[in-house]
Amino acid sequence: MSTHGKSVESRKRGVALIVTLIFLVLFACMAVAIATSAETNLTVARNRVDAYRAAALAEAGVQLVQMNLGGLDVPGTHDAADLHQAIAGTLASAWTASTMFYAAAITSDATAVTVPTVTLGAGDQAEHIDLVISASGGAMDDTTITIQSTGRHGRAACTAHYNMTVQRGSSVLGTYGIASKSAITLTGDARISGANNDAEGSILSATYSTAQAIRMTGNIDVSGDVAVCNPDGIIKKTGNITIGGDEIIGAPEPEWPQVNISDFKTYAKNVYAGSGAGTLTLSNIRIPAGTNPTFSGNLTVTGVVYVESPNRVTFSGNTNLCGIVVCETPAVDSLSDNRVHFTGNLNVSGVENLPAGVQYDGLRGMTGSFLLAPGFSAKFTGNFHTVSGCMVASEFQFTGNAGGIVRGGIVNLRDSQFAVTGNANIQIDKENAVDHPAGLTSRFRLVCVSGSYSE
Repeated sequence: MSTHGKSVESRKRGVALIVTLIFLVLFACMAVAIATSAETNLTVARNRVDAYRAAALAEAGVQLVQMNLGGLDVPGTHDAADLHQAIAGTLASAWTASTMFYAAAITSDATAVTVPTVTLGAGDQAEHIDLVISASGGAMDDTTITIQSTGRHGRAACTAHYNMTVQRGSSVLGTYGIASKSAITLTGDARISGANNDAEGSILSATYSTAQAIRMTGNIDVSGDVAVCNPDGIIKKTGNITIGGDEIIGAPEPEWPQVNISDFKTYAKNVYAGSGAGTLTLSNIRIPAGTNPTFSGNLTVTGVVYVESPNRVTFSGNTNLCGIVVCETPAVDSLSDNRVHFTGNLNVSGVENLPAGVQYDGLRGMTGSFLLAPGFSAKFTGNFHTVSGCMVASEFQFTGNAGGIVRGGIVNLRDSQFAVTGNANIQIDKENAVDHPAGLTSRFRLVCVSGSYSE
């Protein structure tokens, strides 16, 4: 072979070698790229798994708290520390037997409830949940409870939030003009009506001790609904009966208010131990137990009338009251020994109309109630015109020509009797009543806020 031919062949082998080397380099680069990509993908996948696990842990933390707090009764207070304490106590009780939580170390203060870190697993596989529950807002009705749950898995962390709100229970006063745990008896020409609309004149009996939960005999007129809680209860009608609303059997049991007169007691600094005779002008009085006065003359009272138990107090003359009557809950249950009777003419105006004077400071804002007398019998036989507040007692009787306008409603807290007889005419005015009368407390409970979950 000529020298020229050998040179050509050599160049061809050189080119082939170079091409081979180029391909080797390319394949090596591709291998490195593939390896790097695989490692990156594994890292991304691992991070995603960690993130998903962290998010799942955060959500699990929210659910653990939510399932134990939903529907929880909480104190009706504006104090965040009290609310946090109630929440902490509930969670500690619920998780005492759990191996996940160190329930004894749950703490609360005015700022928040803090749950010790929940740790699942061990070592590199350990997972963690941190929980903080805090209240924010003003009045209880506007308070929001925020559950903050942080889940941590590997190097990933996710924080979830969920809101609950403090909701006031629906008081029986919001639905009915008259509500009684006893049977209700209406006889003669008795009339129950609404001052602004027919529904305000609705009545409810929640007794189960007798089938005849509501008995109406004579010329009876009720402008609103007539309702009975007992599904086997009866509304017995004899005579000319007019019912403007519906007749309801098996009505839901309402939430009955709790009476707390402690705030009023502090104002009753003037002890009155007299017989009640003569013309009297009194202010912020406390009637000692067992004195049984009968106010038979012209009586003017401003502020608080605080009645100790036992007592039989009678207002038989002309009574002008600007304020509220409250009765101490009896230590011994006896409606015959604990009663407040209004047998004369009664004129009532609310505490918001009290005159100037430091002795009434603070009291003027405690509106919405006229008579708070759990454990006492209340009887009315005269005219009471307009009563600027609700009435709550353990027995009610309205007889003769008793009647007038009651702003807020009437509630009987005992299965005793509620009787309206003769020409008694009671009008219920809710439009001009306050939503939450002083001295009456409703249940507050935590409810979930739908759609509030966020990460």
